[in-house]
Amino acid sequence: MANRIEVKTDANNLNAFLIYRPIEGYDKPITQEEVDQAFTIWKIKYGIDESAIRRFIEMNTPDVPVPFAKGVPPKESHDAEIVFNFDFEKLKKYSSGKVDRIHGNVYKDFLVKKGLLIAKRIPPQEGEPGIDVYGKKIMPKKPKDTSLKKLQGENTIVDPDETKLVALKEGILRYEKDKINVDQILIITGELDAGVGNIDFEGTVIIEGTVKPGFIVKAREDIKVNDIVEAATLVAGRDIEVKAGIKGRGKAFLSAGRDIKVRFVENAEFEAGRDIIIESASVNSTLKAKNSLRIEGQPGELVGGYTSSGHELIANQIGSNMNLKTSVEVGIDPSLREKITLLQSQIKIDEDNIRKLQLIVKKLKTLREKMKNQFPKDKLDMLLKSVQTINNLNVEIPKLKDELSETEKKIELMVSGAKIIAKNILYAGTEITIRDRKFYANRDYEKAILVLEDGEIRIGGYRNNK
Repeated sequence: MANRIEVKTDANNLNAFLIYRPIEGYDKPITQEEVDQAFTIWKIKYGIDESAIRRFIEMNTPDVPVPFAKGVPPKESHDAEIVFNFDFEKLKKYSSGKVDRIHGNVYKDFLVKKGLLIAKRIPPQEGEPGIDVYGKKIMPKKPKDTSLKKLQGENTIVDPDETKLVALKEGILRYEKDKINVDQILIITGELDAGVGNIDFEGTVIIEGTVKPGFIVKAREDIKVNDIVEAATLVAGRDIEVKAGIKGRGKAFLSAGRDIKVRFVENAEFEAGRDIIIESASVNSTLKAKNSLRIEGQPGELVGGYTSSGHELIANQIGSNMNLKTSVEVGIDPSLREKITLLQSQIKIDEDNIRKLQLIVKKLKTLREKMKNQFPKDKLDMLLKSVQTINNLNVEIPKLKDELSETEKKIELMVSGAKIIAKNILYAGTEITIRDRKFYANRDYEKAILVLEDGEIRIGGYRNNK
């Protein structure tokens, strides 16, 4: 007689079911022997639940699957994963230009410092085998690995364990050609206003629009502005270039470690570690260049304000026919002038202190001779301290004088060849200083060149040999 017990399993063989299939004309109850025989046929070995078998026998219900054995599923493996330390999707949009990089300070989301973690790799994890109702192992799926090196771009590095991607330099993140780079160039695609805020950046800053009043831009390298800079502050470690010009309103300040180059400047203050180059005009501004100041284009006007350069000052027109006070100075680095002033002041203070302390020492010694053993301890301490201070100052003053002498020698070398050139006209009323000598133009001078000769300012005719 055919077995009335059927065994079925699910697709993964993790669950087994008993099914009673009645045979017509044979209605005796199910027996344990029939179940055991089914197990022998179907070879079910693992996870058998004896109580479920008893319920199946007792139910005696045809065609209803009754679960009676259960395997153990495998513990799933985990693929390696890369976790970003920022919004990666947002970076991709930003890098492609699909995000408005001006409003909402979006670019600041991607500013990074040297050594900052950009992304980390979570290594793959192997799963654990399971077992099916036949007693066979079920192996987990092999986990997939991935590498951070595929993301490594410019100015980034992967650590030896290949678990961290970090920035090699301070800069701004950019995603391009499946690589993450740290750029040393920050591009602001519109105006620098409240939507962007102040900028303090390690590399170069390029601003395609206007810099609005009151804002501050600092860059370790260069600053380039394609439009107007209003009453704002720009500080660059290397060069500043403003393709339009500066409308300072008396509040603009530009400082560059090397050169400043602008189209025009009005009511602003410049400090350049090397040259200041102006295309058209400077009006009512304070300009200080350690080397050269040149107004090279048309009309080439230097009108009003104070201008200082270490080596040369060249413009088509210097001064004003509108009684606008204009002071120009060459032949001295402004920082050296300040250094000389400070050294001279310190020497005078120290020498005055020595004279005062010598009087105190003299009085205390006289008092000690009179009082002998009765001389108070606090007075003795004062005497010893005063003597020590005098000794220290006597050592320090010669050092200061040597430094002053070296600084003066530098100025002597600098003033050699220093000149002021007015290619077209030097207006009456202009105040000229070459080193420590002054000259007041009491009339207009055409095509003038001014130099220092034999300790006096000489004015001669300028001839363009170009």
